[in-house]
Amino acid sequence: MKVPSASRLVVAAVTVVAAVILGVVITRGEDSVPLEMEQRVAPPISLPDVLDPSGRIELESFRGRPVVINLWASWCLPCRKEMPHFEAAHQRFGDRVAFLGVNHQDGRTPARELLRQTGVTYPSGSDPEGKVAADYALRGMPSTVFVSASGKIRATRTGELSRSQLEDMIEKLLLPAR
Repeated sequence: MKVPSASRLVVAAVTVVAAVILGVVITRGEDSVPLEMEQRVAPPISLPDVLDPSGRIELESFRGRPVVINLWASWCLPCRKEMPHFEAAHQRFGDRVAFLGVNHQDGRTPARELLRQTGVTYPSGSDPEGKVAADYALRGMPSTVFVSASGKIRATRTGELSRSQLEDMIEKLLLPAR
């Protein structure tokens, strides 16, 4: 019987570990989105209103209640698909949770048109330079940030959220911090 060499054992061990990690990632349920407490304070946001350029959208104005910040753009197809979910959640949760849209690296005219098409009524700020994404270290579109009532980032998510995922994360956001 031939004994495997040390290099073969290392390759086998690495393969097993990679398979376990991949299996965990693949088997995570689509509706099981974690909401883990982060300690970082949400960077300030101050942007011109997409619908009214003379108005400003300020994150600070929502202090005292949880905030869902959604970065979107008219050129982003997954953004278009999830925006009605955000509006439905905005209507469902009412004043318990604030919603803030951030129109990322986009033109004002297509942004206004998308807000009209999707029926979004919560405030959206215009960020043609992409400053908010840089400040929050976000990569990819759409991106969503969940901020506690005390102004701390609880979770970030890149990629399209289903309605159930979004509502699950908001329910967790409403729970008292541990």
